[in-house]
Amino acid sequence: MATFFIENQLGAWQIDGDEESGRVSFTLFFPAGVDPEIVSLRVAGDFQHILNGNDWDFAHGYALNPHAIPEGTIWQYTTPDALPKNYYQYKYYVEFPDGSFRKVSDPYCRYSGTENQNAALVVGGSRPADNVVNPLQGGRKPLQDLIIYEMNIDDFTSEYRLARAPLDAIVEKLDDLVALGFNAILFLPWTAWKNQDFDWGYEPFQYFAVEYRYTTDFTDLPNPALATEKISRLKNLISACHDRGIHVIMDGVYNHVSMDFPYPQFYRNPDNCPYTAKIFGGAFSGLQDLDFYNSCTQVFIRDVCLYWIDTFDIDGIRFDNSINYYVAGDLRGLPDLLADLQNYLGQQHIQNFTLMLEHLATNAPAVTDATAATSYWDNALYEQTFAALWSGNIAPQLLNALNNKRYLTAPGKLPTAYLSNHDHSHVSWQAGARENCGSMRWYRTQPYIIALYTSTAVPLTQNGTEFGEDHWIPEDDKATGRRVVPRSLQWKYFWDSIGINIRALYTHLASLRAQYEVLRTGAFTPDYLEEWQTQFNADGLGIDCTQQVMIYQRSGVDQHINKHMVFVVVLNFSDNDQHVHVPFPQNGRWTDLLSNYLGGAQWQPLIQNNQLDFTVGSHWGHLFFQVLQ
Repeated sequence: MATFFIENQLGAWQIDGDEESGRVSFTLFFPAGVDPEIVSLRVAGDFQHILNGNDWDFAHGYALNPHAIPEGTIWQYTTPDALPKNYYQYKYYVEFPDGSFRKVSDPYCRYSGTENQNAALVVGGSRPADNVVNPLQGGRKPLQDLIIYEMNIDDFTSEYRLARAPLDAIVEKLDDLVALGFNAILFLPWTAWKNQDFDWGYEPFQYFAVEYRYTTDFTDLPNPALATEKISRLKNLISACHDRGIHVIMDGVYNHVSMDFPYPQFYRNPDNCPYTAKIFGGAFSGLQDLDFYNSCTQVFIRDVCLYWIDTFDIDGIRFDNSINYYVAGDLRGLPDLLADLQNYLGQQHIQNFTLMLEHLATNAPAVTDATAATSYWDNALYEQTFAALWSGNIAPQLLNALNNKRYLTAPGKLPTAYLSNHDHSHVSWQAGARENCGSMRWYRTQPYIIALYTSTAVPLTQNGTEFGEDHWIPEDDKATGRRVVPRSLQWKYFWDSIGINIRALYTHLASLRAQYEVLRTGAFTPDYLEEWQTQFNADGLGIDCTQQVMIYQRSGVDQHINKHMVFVVVLNFSDNDQHVHVPFPQNGRWTDLLSNYLGGAQWQPLIQNNQLDFTVGSHWGHLFFQVLQ
C-alpha cells in the first residue's frame, strides 16, 4: 500500500545531490471538494540568502505553482540551485482574495523548527540507506509475552542527559530496563508540538516530524550542519532498542490536534478545512478535532502511521483517545484506520505488531474484538489500586480487574493493565498519600505489583514506578493546564533502599512471567466475583474483605513442555499479618516462587489434606507453584 504522502513527496525534500548539497522541493496538497481560496502561496525561510535573496523575506518568497491531480491540487516549488548541507527553517506565506495573508507552517514537514512554529528541512547529512533501523533481535514477540515500560522521554532523561539530545541519552539506560525484565517501551508522543515548552505531546502540530526538543544535541549548535542527523537520532534509538530485544511502541494521537495545527490556516475560512471541519465521534475540550467524515483525513492519518512503520520500523502504535473517533456502526475513523493498517501489515508479512487502544469506556473489549486492535488500556486495576491505597480496604472488584481478559473473545487479544500511567500520580505517592508521606509507605504497593504481574493482562509500568518515584499531579486541573508538568525521574532513588527493594521485586516477577507460560496464558480462578462476595467462596478462593486477603489460581498447560501447571497466589493487602487457610488442588511439595526474591532459601511447604495454614506478612504475597501429576 503506497502512501499518498510518499508518492507525492509532500513537505520539503532534498530531491538530488548528495550528502553535501542538493536542491529542495516544497510540496503542499489540498483535497478536492473545498476551495481554500488561495491567490498566491510562497515559501520563505533562512535559506533565501543562498538563492540571492534575504532570509525570511515573505513578500519576496518563492512562489509555489498549482496543478490538478485526481485527488485535488498540488502546489510545488523547487529551488533552482542546490543548498549546502545544513538544517533550514521555513514557512509559507498565503494570500487570499480579500487581500489578507497568513504565515503558516507545513503540516507535512519531517523536521520541526526551533521557534515561531516553523517547519524545517535538512539537506545533506547521512543518507537514508546509511540509517536503516536494525531488526528486532529475536523477532517480534506475541502480545502476551510483552512487559511494557511507559516512558516520557523528557522526564526519563532530564536529570542526566546534560547537553545531549534526549533520544541519544535514553540509550544509556536501556540495559537497566532490560535487566528489570522490560521488553517493550511505549514512548509518549515524539511527534512535534507547537513550541519548545515541556509537553506530554498530546496536542499534535506536525505529525511527520520528530519533536525538536528531543532531537537537539546542544553541542551541535556551534555547527548547525550537525543537526542534519535529527531523524537519524530516532532511528539510532530504535536500533539500540531492537538490538536488546525491546519492542518500540509509539503513541499516536489521531482524534485531535493543536489549535495551531497548520492545515486550517491555509483556508481563507479555517472552518472550511476538510481535515477539521466537523467533529467526528466526540470532542476533546480545548483542541481541534480531526474530521473523519472526510476521506482525506482517513488518508492523512493512515499515511502518518505508515510513515512511522516504514521509515522507523516501529513495533506498535497506541491510539490515544480512540473513543472520540469511533462511532458505533460507522466504519469511518478508528475501524477503517485499523483495517488499513492490518491489511498493510499483512501485505508486508509483519507479525505481532501491537495495535493498542486507549478506549476508556465500558465497550472497550467489544471495540477491540470488533476491530483489528490487539489490546486496550484497562483502567480497572489502576482505579481499584488507588481507591484501596487511599481507603485501606480492597473490594471484590480488585480481583475482577486481574481477569479482564474474560471480556475478549478474539484470539491473541489482551487488555493492558497498570497500577498507574502518565495521566495519574505515581502509585508510590498514592501509597502514602493519606498520611502525606508518599513513597515512605512504598511497601503497601507490593501486593498490587504481584497482582499486576500475575494478572491475565499485559503489564505496563509508568516510568519511575520501578524504583519508587512518587510525583503527584491533580486528576482534574479544572482547565488550568497544571497537569502537564515535568516529573523528572530522580535516578538516585534507583540505588536507595526503597529503589533497590522495589526493583528487586519487579525484576523477580518479570523473570517468573517470562519463565512460566501459564502466568501469561493460563486460566484465572475464580473467574469473577459479585460485589456481595466479600468472603472466600466455598472453594476457599476469592477475597476476604475483613482480613484484606485475596487468593486465586492461575492454571493451564505449558505448551513447551506439555505439562499442566498450577499457581496459587496469596496476597495480603492489610497493615497486619494475617493467618490464612489456603486451598491447593494437589498434595505434595509446592514451591513459593516469591520467598527468595531477595536471596536466601526458597520455601517449599508440604501440602497435606489439600490445605496449608500459615501466616502471610502484611503487604506481601506468596506465589506457590507445582506441576500437576
